[in-house]
Amino acid sequence: MDDYLSNPNLSLKWIAENHLYMNVDYLSKQFVKQTGVKFSLYLASKRMEKAKELLLNGNNEKISEIAEQVGCGDNPQYFSQLFKKYTGMTPSAYLKHHGV
Repeated sequence: MDDYLSNPNLSLKWIAENHLYMNVDYLSKQFVKQTGVKFSLYLASKRMEKAKELLLNGNNEKISEIAEQVGCGDNPQYFSQLFKKYTGMTPSAYLKHHGV
């Protein structure tokens, strides 16, 4: 799944139809059973972990570029809101907090 984090269309339905050729409802139930969380929450968490890594990488990439790299498309505002929801701070505050 990490290979597809930048794909804004990544969803359990997309995986079910394009890679596993399974019923999405069945896959959803199995995913929750195995991980304890819904796929959407798992995906957002993985994307935010990748975003933190990219932010701290020090390549001085723009927030909009990081948003694209983690599957938020060309919507940096949505990315910033999602990032704050998962980390408690905006991407710029996160950078300052880590001395970047």
